[in-house]
Amino acid sequence: MDKPIPKIVAGMLPKYRQLLIIIRNQILTGQILPGERIPSEEELISTYGLSRGTVRKAIAQLEAERLIDTEHGIGSFVRAFHPNAVPFHFLVSSESIGETILTASYQIITQEIIPAPFDIAEKLKLPLGAKVIHIARRKLVDSEIVSYTERYLPEEILPTLVNEDLTKIGSIHDLLVGASDFPLLRAELEIEAHLINAEEARLLKAMPGDSAIVVHRMTYTAPNRPAVWYYGLFKSKYFIGISVN
Repeated sequence: MDKPIPKIVAGMLPKYRQLLIIIRNQILTGQILPGERIPSEEELISTYGLSRGTVRKAIAQLEAERLIDTEHGIGSFVRAFHPNAVPFHFLVSSESIGETILTASYQIITQEIIPAPFDIAEKLKLPLGAKVIHIARRKLVDSEIVSYTERYLPEEILPTLVNEDLTKIGSIHDLLVGASDFPLLRAELEIEAHLINAEEARLLKAMPGDSAIVVHRMTYTAPNRPAVWYYGLFKSKYFIGISVN
């Protein structure tokens, strides 16, 4: 029996995004296999009752995500290998990779929507003042502060993030991977060890001159579109490393 055709309706989510999600899911679940053609513009217009501009916008996003290649006059085909087939995640600190004798908790410092400051707008390639979600929190292990993390992301990446109870969520990155309509495709990392200054000591409730690990990370959605800017400050003894899978 053929599966029912998903409906695209007017609402909070733009129609092109609804179509994008439908086709993306068909690709990632193997309903449309590598090398196969996705439905043509005409077929998508007829099936979902959409305008040509809406359909083209969804196809352009699939191309930007490197899920399909388009041959003009022939059609769009699923790439033989697409980078979003195996989502990646990060593992940071000993507690997060299975030392269950430790008890982790989270303290929210900031969770807000703000106009993007100049440096953040520049990093995320946004207009100055565009709305971004800003989150800062501390991680505690057995009641000791072990890290301070901060991230900025465009509000559209996951508008509901600002309302989430982040005291109960271990990995915000994994939440974004699972809940955002924008796939997180790759990340660039910078990791360094140094001795903390007075401000960093205040964030970790440590002593100036203590050793720490600093992580700067930019996560991207479409190949060159920045999605999440992240800063992490970790007490050295609790930092195991970062694995991208």
